[in-house]
Amino acid sequence: MTRGAPITGLSHVQLLVTDVQVSAAWYAVALGLEPYVEDVDNGYIALRHRGARVVIVLTSRAEATTDEKLNAGRLDHMAFAVPDDSVLQTWAGHLTEMSIEHDGVVLESGNFSLQLRDPDGIAIELVAPGASIRHQ
Repeated sequence: MTRGAPITGLSHVQLLVTDVQVSAAWYAVALGLEPYVEDVDNGYIALRHRGARVVIVLTSRAEATTDEKLNAGRLDHMAFAVPDDSVLQTWAGHLTEMSIEHDGVVLESGNFSLQLRDPDGIAIELVAPGASIRHQ
């Protein structure tokens, strides 16, 4: 039997961004994240979503180490779970009101999905279980 690592959850996701302040404002509006830890002198802001216990750290590309700069752009997307498609529909309306571009809620691989991009083009996906999955 293979044992898994003693992982208890997601600690954080760290993203290299062009403008930390602009990205922080976008994540606050688009995903409802709130300020958590900020060190402007060192070029980063950490944001969190209390309910989901998710932390996203935004680091200025100018402050990134050589290794971080070499690895920039390798992230395909981040996906966050949401309860159901009605929540996605409501959130899509909110994003539209806030002038954040998206293609609306779609059914993708059996799940409802809302996809958008942050100011640096990083793909963000909100995913709800499909109807067939919820009713099993």
